Amino acid sequence: MILKNSFYLFKSVIRQKDYLFWFLAFPIVLLVILVTIFSSTTDVERINLSLYLIKPEQGEFSNIIYDVFNNLSSGENKIFDLKVFNSISSKDNMLSDLKSEKVNGIVEIPKGFDAALLSNFAFKSFGLSFEPPTIKLYSLKHSTTSQTASLIVKNIFERFDLEFAKRMKDIKEYEVETEIVGTKETFSYVDFLYPGILILAIFFTGLLGIGSELAWYKEGKIYKRLHVTSLSPISFFSSFFLSRAYFIIIQIVVVSAICKFVYKSTINPFNPAFLFYMFLSTVTFCAMGFFISAVSKSANSAGIVGQILQFPMQFLGGIYFPVQGVPWFIKWIVLINPITYLCDGVRGSLGIMSSTYPKFLSVLVPLIYIVIFLYIALKKYMVSEFS
Repeated sequence: MILKNSFYLFKSVIRQKDYLFWFLAFPIVLLVILVTIFSSTTDVERINLSLYLIKPEQGEFSNIIYDVFNNLSSGENKIFDLKVFNSISSKDNMLSDLKSEKVNGIVEIPKGFDAALLSNFAFKSFGLSFEPPTIKLYSLKHSTTSQTASLIVKNIFERFDLEFAKRMKDIKEYEVETEIVGTKETFSYVDFLYPGILILAIFFTGLLGIGSELAWYKEGKIYKRLHVTSLSPISFFSSFFLSRAYFIIIQIVVVSAICKFVYKSTINPFNPAFLFYMFLSTVTFCAMGFFISAVSKSANSAGIVGQILQFPMQFLGGIYFPVQGVPWFIKWIVLINPITYLCDGVRGSLGIMSSTYPKFLSVLVPLIYIVIFLYIALKKYMVSEFS
């Protein structure tokens, strides 16, 4: 009986063109628009920054600096196009190249750098002060590329202190093992957006589809008529939610097919973690729609509540972009939003990006909402409609 009624309710849904548009076509259109606009801005292109290095001496510490920049200027993934000068006689010409943007930055190691650095270490070991040697970095003020090169060079020099200290003290070297965590070597907006669009589609179905329709049944006294039929309230609601589950499966299959075959997403839609979060999202938002229908007096008020909730929840839930750095006065919306934890959980489990919250919260928070929504909704319906 439940299966038969669920198929009937499902057929009645797919006959509604406006329902198919808003809950199936619209998420797909939104996906296409967002990927078209933003995917090109997240494709990382290799940029080589031209750099002049002035190195007038052959000292141990000067050679360390040279070796680092030389390593960063070789190989397939090089950062710099490096040109080394052993004299400062052509410094004026180098500055002219910088001003004309033929080069993005100039690093000058001063003459006597190694001797000054050794003296600095010696004086510091006795607790005395000594003027440290100064490495000059020249960049072009109004050039974004030059300022980028300057920032990179500054970060590199911050790492030199440890290496220099190691040469002066007996410090055991250690190995660092690195690992790229993610579905791709570079960030993919399609991979980031794919789970979010699915959660959005399920969210729309639960919040607006289920909430408004169940409220319409209540407004039309449909539940009162169940008393004179053999269909129990539990059977009716089970059939109804099962019919929406069929529709949600179609949403997942269609959106997944477009992302996999059109936009070449690397997410495996059969990944257990992915499927688990799709199921958890389905139960969460169906329970939310059930709750809204229970507390609303009419279908119109349920629709208004849904419209009010949908914008802050979707835009502050991390569907379209990360929401970790939002201002404090809206941070509380992010923290109480179940979409936040569902998006964070699925992306963290799939390695799309690191999880912001502990993994157990990504499951616990939606479960808390499910229990609260179902408890209040069932209690409300039993008192007002089935008593």
